[in-house]
Amino acid sequence: MTHVLAHPEDLWFHAHGVPGSHVVLRREGRKDNPSAKTMEEAAAIAAFFSKARHAGKAPVIYTLKKYVRKPRKAPAGLAMVEREKMIMVQPRDPDEGRTPEWEED
Repeated sequence: MTHVLAHPEDLWFHAHGVPGSHVVLRREGRKDNPSAKTMEEAAAIAAFFSKARHAGKAPVIYTLKKYVRKPRKAPAGLAMVEREKMIMVQPRDPDEGRTPEWEED
């Protein structure tokens, strides 16, 4: 998904040091940076969908997608990252507190 759907200026998140999903925060051509709250939410989702799910706090790295590369002949999901920054977050289920669509009426 990262290398096919994400644009170079989108933000990419991954829980540091553990297997887990990549999270892409679409910027859709925006020049301004997302709010700190939005960044924290994206990082918390990346932590939740990783082996750090049950940690009190988890380190999550993030960078622009243009700094994420797949090494040649590497298995799917492996990424080399440059210019990353780190944020500490509490893993959070993105569906927690949401009403399912079928119950919204």
